[in-house]
Amino acid sequence: MIQERTFDPLQPQLLEGEVLRVEEMARLCCVTTDWLHERIEQEVIHAVHREGTYYLSSATVIRVQQVAKIEQTYDADPQLAALVADLVEEVQQLRRQIYRHKTG
Repeated sequence: MIQERTFDPLQPQLLEGEVLRVEEMARLCCVTTDWLHERIEQEVIHAVHREGTYYLSSATVIRVQQVAKIEQTYDADPQLAALVADLVEEVQQLRRQIYRHKTG
């Protein structure tokens, strides 16, 4: 289940390479821990399991948010949402390459 998003100006900025526990990621992305566990088990979201809990990289925040939004907006199943998120990321990478090529 997706929770309503709220903006918190006091929320700390994530550092690249930072690792978050599943509970922290769920709170940051406004999803429930159950929702996130299901996506991890379905391999829609990548996480590392250590010492009885899941850990996710801070880079995963955008993917979690994208998958949640795609599922909610289009009533998509998790696998389809993951595929769309992959395609969006690929298009963004291609656009960056084109931009670098034009300006380089």
